[in-house]
Amino acid sequence: MKRNIFLLFLGFFSINVVAQNSTSSPYSLGGLGDITFRGNAINRFMGGIDVYSDSIHTNLNNPAANADLKLTTFAVGVNYRNTQLTSGATKENNTSAAVDYIAVAIPTKHFGFSFGVLPYSSVGYLLQSIENEDTDSTVLNRYEGDGGVNKAFFSLGFRLFKGLKVGATANYNFGQISTESSRQEQNINFGTFISSQSSLSGLSFQFTGHWNIPIKDKFSIDLYGSLAPQHKIRSLNEQVFFTRSTVNQSIGDFEEVDLEARNLASVDLTIGDKIDIGGGIGKDKKWYLGGQYTQIQSGGYQNDFIQLNNVSYINGRRLAVGGYFLPNYSSITDYWKRIVYRFGARQEVSGVVVNGQSLEETGISFGVSLPLGGFYSGSNVSAFSNMNIGVELGKRGTASGNMIEENYWNIRLGLSLNDLWFIKRKYN
Repeated sequence: MKRNIFLLFLGFFSINVVAQNSTSSPYSLGGLGDITFRGNAINRFMGGIDVYSDSIHTNLNNPAANADLKLTTFAVGVNYRNTQLTSGATKENNTSAAVDYIAVAIPTKHFGFSFGVLPYSSVGYLLQSIENEDTDSTVLNRYEGDGGVNKAFFSLGFRLFKGLKVGATANYNFGQISTESSRQEQNINFGTFISSQSSLSGLSFQFTGHWNIPIKDKFSIDLYGSLAPQHKIRSLNEQVFFTRSTVNQSIGDFEEVDLEARNLASVDLTIGDKIDIGGGIGKDKKWYLGGQYTQIQSGGYQNDFIQLNNVSYINGRRLAVGGYFLPNYSSITDYWKRIVYRFGARQEVSGVVVNGQSLEETGISFGVSLPLGGFYSGSNVSAFSNMNIGVELGKRGTASGNMIEENYWNIRLGLSLNDLWFIKRKYN
């Protein structure tokens, strides 16, 4: 137990450092960057549906699911991503690794709650263009960005009556995004640079309802709804203009831009409503199949401090389906029959429009949940601990029309470690 708590706090301390380097996508220049968090490992392997929940995993996108918890759960997720970028005849490979989430979920007699930290979005791009390439006055333009937004959250879920659960999450959003644009001309020693930094903070909330309807013979239907109301994130901004030598990197002129005079030292970013509806059907501890539709009101997003001429915003949407199959959860002699096999697919319109083209993404996912303990004997709660490992394959964007196509694969690993807190044992 003490070792687990130590690792937990170590993760909380280090997550900010890891979260800032979790993408290398040129499309992270839009909005708050790439939305890197889409749920915990088991839900993500099922296409990202949140309608499914159980009693031994924390569902980080569905606070109502806390009401189902039977055991205290320590959850941590990590990923490794390989992306091939294609533009015309040019191809490039990038890799990144990051922490997905760190969370604790705890059941009590009347409700369940969870808390943790997760990297919500990430910025990490480097773009460049060349003007007058065939002349003696060639100009190199570079655009760079890094950073992202993290969330510290607290969720609460409880049961209104048999089958119906409700929940709410409060998030504190925080982070930094840094950008730099430069222009360097051939045969001129000093290039011009503009460096900008935004410190982001704000509160957001989510409210969910989850209704489980038993049918017969352990079959049941799930109905799920979620609302994340519109909220604002405050951006405190700084910007400097300077020149720098292309020979020895020494700084020439340096000037801090007076953003107060332009009413840009502090701006409020409006993040639109997000609505999810989902449904599923399954047989307890045997199989499950569900689907979910998400609508994101991102069309009104605007950042007066960082304005991009070739980027605009529309409302986003996502459709996801997924499920699992478990051969025999109570098998004593065959470990492989107690492995849960998960699968999913999704298609989404991100809400970001680049060069007049809407940015769309498709993906499929597969994963397994591997039991870490022995067969459950009635007192060995660690038997429910498991390791979730799987892969995602996806495509985003297009290689035509001066755009970039991303083809990627992710390997994701999630640990769910269980213990018993606050509930008195009847037998030792």
